[in-house]
Amino acid sequence: MKKISVLISVIILVLASKTNAADYCEIGAFVGNEDHRAPYASEVTAFEELAGRHLNTIMVYWAWNDGDFPAVGLNNGVRYHDGYDTKTVLQLTWEPWSRLGGDDSTYSLADIINGVHDTYIAQFAQDCKSWRDPIHLRFMHEMIGIEGCDNWYPWQDKPADYIETFNHVCRIFKDQAADNVKFVWAPNSYPFDVEVIKEYFPGKENVDWLGLCGHNAGEPGNGPEWPNWAWFDDIFWPLYHAYIDNPDIFGDKPVMLSEFSSVGIGGDKAAWIIDAFERIKSGDYSKIEAFYWFNTDKDGQDWRINSSPESLAAFQLAMTDSYYTSHPIPEPATILLLGGGLLSLCFVCKKRQKTIS
Repeated sequence: MKKISVLISVIILVLASKTNAADYCEIGAFVGNEDHRAPYASEVTAFEELAGRHLNTIMVYWAWNDGDFPAVGLNNGVRYHDGYDTKTVLQLTWEPWSRLGGDDSTYSLADIINGVHDTYIAQFAQDCKSWRDPIHLRFMHEMIGIEGCDNWYPWQDKPADYIETFNHVCRIFKDQAADNVKFVWAPNSYPFDVEVIKEYFPGKENVDWLGLCGHNAGEPGNGPEWPNWAWFDDIFWPLYHAYIDNPDIFGDKPVMLSEFSSVGIGGDKAAWIIDAFERIKSGDYSKIEAFYWFNTDKDGQDWRINSSPESLAAFQLAMTDSYYTSHPIPEPATILLLGGGLLSLCFVCKKRQKTIS
């Protein structure tokens, strides 16, 4: 009996030690739905059938002029579909604009800071709280423009106003006790110089996740800093290390691939996919706990997993790895002893999630 007790203690210690570093990565995607609405259940199911796995988390883009929190659409498309409760985590990419381009001043940072939109923000926070399930709120992403490119978002390249706006919105969510909302801070993968990106960082107290946002565009004309064909490490290694090598600035936060994908122009997309998912689980990116594949055909660039039979087969193969997880199961570790003997030993690592094939 003593030996069994010692064995149990050792197992518990091992499991506890694993909770300090991610040993999984959640499966997520933007499934390609149109702007101004939540994805339909059929769109979610179609992606899952292609991938061969259920989604742990789904990304939705929501501009402020799209209106209030889309609870009805999300209930129909994300939370419930095809007769089962997905318990899918929602990542809401929340954008203060009207999708009119970088010169859109409909929701200026100055107006947000001065409280013009506080009623809308507070109601949105209340609706998020009513959702009850976890929400990752990626607010004002890609806030740093790229040299030589026109700004595509109106909140870009305004570090002081950006930080004040971000923290103003965070305060309102805290005032509304929307504790299920976790804020995601996600610059583009370039530039990645710490001295540049820290000027836009709202502070460790208001950021829950650090995001990596980047794509392999795979075509000429991107400039010397963006190679025509960029592998996973080319895109993400510098910014990832800017985060993890500077915890005094960014804190010890989980990291997500908040938006990533590849086209097939200029290289082998299937090889890119295999390489990316091997790199994510390699141990070199141990802080990455979730990814979101940008699954759409946009502006003549096909980012979808099924842009070719080869790319689809590569994605499906990658998703057979149990490192990539779907729906969660309860967290607590339970040990049940009966009659002086070991009846059963059931444990669930705090961060481990159930694989659903």
